[in-house]
Amino acid sequence: MTAAVPSESAPGAAGPTPDSITYRFVHYRLLTFAVFIPLGVAGVAMLVNLVAGGTGPPAAFVVLWVAAYGWNVYWWLFRIANEVGVVHGSTLRWRSITRTREVPLARVEGIQTPYPPFGFGLKRIVVDGDRSPLIIANQGYRDVVAMIVQFRPDLVVPNTWYDRFYERFAKRSVRWRRV
Repeated sequence: MTAAVPSESAPGAAGPTPDSITYRFVHYRLLTFAVFIPLGVAGVAMLVNLVAGGTGPPAAFVVLWVAAYGWNVYWWLFRIANEVGVVHGSTLRWRSITRTREVPLARVEGIQTPYPPFGFGLKRIVVDGDRSPLIIANQGYRDVVAMIVQFRPDLVVPNTWYDRFYERFAKRSVRWRRV
């Protein structure tokens, strides 16, 4: 199954095709900082406690905690896009919390699950010769895909059962919305 045109609930979906469309993942920044700030404070507290010789979790746990925290910070701040758009009908632009990237839309090779079946809930926009952005396949994800397919009708984007499952049961307040 391939993606269709944006849903009628998307703002501007009924009008003429604009040459620039952008979707933003609502509440992404707020949730990211609400999770990573307390986890970072906890990691620093455990590390200080370990170095000071206090009682607390074993050293292996603290090392694994800090490593997992660093791994997640990298992905959630640098690699997962919270805004995706097509600019001037020919450029794909995405933003993570820390950076903005652009590539010609012609270099997009497809959209797929990054590490099947473990990456379900995430999608990778495969870009030839560049880092591929990851997006969360939450509410409104199909509208984002439809936006890309609108400008690149030759792309075939699979919509698997686990994508539909994840989108259906995902938290409704966190979704993709056209801006």
